[in-house]
Amino acid sequence: MSTMAQVQADTLDQDVKRLVISDWFATEWLMVAENDRDSYERLQFEAEYHDGIASMSDQLRNDWERLAEQVTELTAEHISPSASLFISQILQGWGSLPFDIIAKQVKESK
Repeated sequence: MSTMAQVQADTLDQDVKRLVISDWFATEWLMVAENDRDSYERLQFEAEYHDGIASMSDQLRNDWERLAEQVTELTAEHISPSASLFISQILQGWGSLPFDIIAKQVKESK
């Protein structure tokens, strides 16, 4: 028996699912970044430094991927290799879309 949420999710095509998930990630990421002074100031610097959304998005994505890699390595060292697989799966592989959304929102709010 399927729940209503499962039925609704099954009716969405892959592009819509990708957009919804990327938008969720961007919203959560921005909530943290905008509520931490250092992160907020760095985000504002990035918005000023980069001419376009694509350039800013690439920088943010590279920074996130570097952070995710560090967390994954620390988890493997201090917790367990299998725990690091879970962390890696959750944190890595988001692609550029969430960071495009973040960069666009930050640039438009300036």
